Amino acid sequence: MMKLLLIVVLSVSISDCKYQTGSLVTNEKWAFITRFCFLSQDGQFEYSIQFDKSYAPQNLLLYYDSDTQWPAVYKSNKTCPQREAVLSRKMNQIIPLDPKDFGSGCEEKKSNSSTIISCHQARRFHSSRERWWFLAVSNCNSTKGLNLEYRFLMTNGPSGDYWHEHFSADEFYILPVLMAFCVVYMLLVLAVIICSMELKTRQLLHATYKLFAFSVYLQQIGIFLQIVAYIRYASDGVGILRLRNLGRFFESASEVVYLILLLLLAKGYTITRGRLRLASSIKLTIFMCVYVVTYIILFVYERLFFDPGEVLYIYESPAGYGLVTLRIIAWWMFLYATIFTLKHYPEKATFYYPFNLIGTMWFVAGPAFIIAANNLIDKWVRESVVCAVQHFIALSGHILFLVLTVPNKANKNFPYHVRTTQIGIMELGNGLAGNSTLDHFGHHPYAPGGPMLPNVDPHWPRVPVELFTITSTIHTESASLAVPLRPTSLRPRLSRGRSTYTANHLVVHPEEISAMDYTSLDVPALEARNDIVPSREDIVPSICDIVPAPSDVVPSAPPITSIGSKSSSAINPAPPSAPAPSILTNGSAVTDEGGAEDSNPAPSKPVGFKEVRFSDDDVVPSKEKAL
Repeated sequence: MMKLLLIVVLSVSISDCKYQTGSLVTNEKWAFITRFCFLSQDGQFEYSIQFDKSYAPQNLLLYYDSDTQWPAVYKSNKTCPQREAVLSRKMNQIIPLDPKDFGSGCEEKKSNSSTIISCHQARRFHSSRERWWFLAVSNCNSTKGLNLEYRFLMTNGPSGDYWHEHFSADEFYILPVLMAFCVVYMLLVLAVIICSMELKTRQLLHATYKLFAFSVYLQQIGIFLQIVAYIRYASDGVGILRLRNLGRFFESASEVVYLILLLLLAKGYTITRGRLRLASSIKLTIFMCVYVVTYIILFVYERLFFDPGEVLYIYESPAGYGLVTLRIIAWWMFLYATIFTLKHYPEKATFYYPFNLIGTMWFVAGPAFIIAANNLIDKWVRESVVCAVQHFIALSGHILFLVLTVPNKANKNFPYHVRTTQIGIMELGNGLAGNSTLDHFGHHPYAPGGPMLPNVDPHWPRVPVELFTITSTIHTESASLAVPLRPTSLRPRLSRGRSTYTANHLVVHPEEISAMDYTSLDVPALEARNDIVPSREDIVPSICDIVPAPSDVVPSAPPITSIGSKSSSAINPAPPSAPAPSILTNGSAVTDEGGAEDSNPAPSKPVGFKEVRFSDDDVVPSKEKAL
């Protein structure tokens, strides 16, 4: 659908270029050609017109935007003489294209079979204020209609005046305004990239924040493309109309993406839930499709039905007012969803109260300004004012949302507390992760400045302790511990498809454990450490022991649970009177070749470990129990 919108926007060919050439062939006696907004003193109009003498005499008519002139004659039932009667010859509003008229700049040129009248002249406009001027051609006595070729150059400044020469008076400040917003958006894009990297490090870069970043990028691209088109326009008075329309497309896409973002966050997506209900998803999809289709109709209407003889704003159409109506409906949807999200998650009030205010301002400001622009703003300044205000509304929405979600310790409004990895696990598993589900996250306000784990692994920097810390206990699908022991160390190999998470445990299946060559361990380095928990002895024939992670990364261990088999045998610990197996420096038990423990094992000095005995509760000893 967005591709269709792009095609429609690029096909819009309404041109307001001020260096205009063309030909006029009509059976009418009076016809409109073009319009331009001239300054009160510096406006200049230069024309070159050619036509066959058989169509003479033709007149060039200059109307301005007073109610008694152009609005009184355009699209009226007045005859050709009546339309000429509202003009003043003393004010040079009627230019006879006749060689006999000294001020017309016309002369006759003979050709092989006909006589051509060629006219070339320039006029300067003087008025009390900036005015829209409308150019028309007439021949009230003609029986064949009108036929001529023309070239018009309309300027508002001396040659070389880059900022004014080719621009209509209502467009004077568009290029500087776009450049200013482009600079601000460059800084905003940089800030968004930095925040995105920080959120990605914390595993909090959710889909909604990616939508926000995408909206900012689209807006910046759209502004940049329009700047390029206007720079070319300032140079030659023609510009690159398709490039300008492409920039408008990117800005429209940015608005649509930002609208989706606000509605999704209002429903709590990625903040209080990992997915929307099916009914909500269908309603939101239908609404956004209608919104995009209305946008397409808006550009199509501009292409097919906008009359260049009228100074119209793009929203001065049925599609424009339809888009305003949809924005109001979206605002009510936004308020409704926000209220119910706060009802179920009141601890998120620090985010949703300012978010509701920002969203309301964004939703209301757009339609309110559109209505004001259509009815209250003067037409000779409307284009520049509309450009500045619309970009300011978009920029305000982006900046306020960025401030609201900046991952900083001082930001008490930060909304996210569930990690992207947790949502991914819930999507791949049974939809559970601790006390959170895809439909309802746990009630946990995020603390961006929470205490960090001491001496954490360098691959997990800046991780708050309270956020989804996984203990070191590893559960296996074992049936019995009454198996021979082997001096082999194993380490878990996590399989994304098989490993599961329960409320407080990381569960690993036996087939997901791979052997580790303990002979390659750096024994002297291990001897220097006193914080390594001793390994657990083999509990199935293929498993001997598991070396837990260091205690500076892993907290205490909850009880082990057998989940694989429907019936699990009781674990038979050694009698209290029997001596526990000695622990080697690599954490393995000493056994004989037959698998039974030596009744009189040679004394072996443990390296950083104490003797460990397994209790009746089948618990893999944590560091606190082992040391």
